[in-house]
Amino acid sequence: MMDVFKTCCTLLIVSFLLGCDKGNDHVEPNVDFWESHEPFELEYSAPLGLTGSDKFPEMADARGESDLIEASGIVISTANQGYLWSHEDRGNSNEIFLLDVATGETVASYELTGIFNRDWEDIEIGPGPEAGANYIYLGEVGDNNRVYRDYKIYRFKEPVFNEDHRGKKTPINNQDIKTITFRYPDGLRHDVETLLLDPWTKDLFLVTKRDFFSIIYVLPYPQDTETPMEAIRVGEFPFTRAVGGSISLDGKEMLIKTNDFIMHWERLEGENIVDMFKKVPKLAPYNPTEPQGEAICFDQNKGYYTLSEFSNAIVPVLYYYNRERP
Repeated sequence: MMDVFKTCCTLLIVSFLLGCDKGNDHVEPNVDFWESHEPFELEYSAPLGLTGSDKFPEMADARGESDLIEASGIVISTANQGYLWSHEDRGNSNEIFLLDVATGETVASYELTGIFNRDWEDIEIGPGPEAGANYIYLGEVGDNNRVYRDYKIYRFKEPVFNEDHRGKKTPINNQDIKTITFRYPDGLRHDVETLLLDPWTKDLFLVTKRDFFSIIYVLPYPQDTETPMEAIRVGEFPFTRAVGGSISLDGKEMLIKTNDFIMHWERLEGENIVDMFKKVPKLAPYNPTEPQGEAICFDQNKGYYTLSEFSNAIVPVLYYYNRERP
């Protein structure tokens, strides 16, 4: 009897410890979850059928002009307080740029040694294979003419800025960059400008731009860096022209923008990301609109930044929408 009692106590303690480690608000879909998933379709109208969010100010705060000509993605830095990361798209350099969020100024760049910028379209940051480390995920996922057979996401640990890097280009060793190569099912080809990382599960999501409705695909964690993966279709949104997106660092909110408007989603504790995808979003402010705005990201407080490409002789400005309500 005593042995049975000890065994039960041991099982209870192990279960408790595992539960603490996992976190009550984190759900963990895995490859089996996605392979059995049935793609969904949604039926709301965007933007006309959406109500506005009251969590952000109607007018953005202009932080300063950027010297980046074709900024295609931005993401807040977690290792460098007061900065965010950006990059440019097709035909530009193989660098990521560190921008001061107070001024929009580019303070340093970091070169992905041995990597060619075929068409980098979005960037995310968050957990990866090493516990406690934050990784940058850089999406070579653009395909305006739908001609590429495969696509890539480059994963590497977030660089740490120091004053020796200011105004310089610092190399990132090629051996420190892992490449996630993938294709779409049935030989399909898509132009994608929205890359999302779910920090609860480390799954990566892609939202297409040019399809009649924007299709969502997933690359489940752990992503293979040796053999090409096949993306799994998750569903489709009832809008098109998705050009950028961001999931908050705590995994509880999501933004997706088109050229003309921004949408905001929330999920509750215990909900998986499919639950959030299926919700009707609210319209987040986009004022002023930008000449060719493709880049958007949350900050640590769940306000958000936007940044445009240079277009129509208008110099891009880094804009910030402060979080006013939880």
